[in-house]
Amino acid sequence: MTPNVKSESSKQADFSRLLKKAYEKGLNENELTLEKIIEDLKADLKNMMIN
Repeated sequence: MTPNVKSESSKQADFSRLLKKAYEKGLNENELTLEKIIEDLKADLKNMMIN
C-alpha cells in the first residue's frame, strides 16, 4: 500500500466527521436551510475525495 492511499477505516472516520459536523451545524445555526447544509456537505465530500 502506498503512503498516498488512505485506509478504508480512515475514509470512514473522515466521512463520519463530515456528517457529524453537518449535523451539529444544522442544530446550532437557526437560519440554516437544508439546501445550504447539503451544499456544504457536497463541498466537504469533494474536498475529502481530493485529499
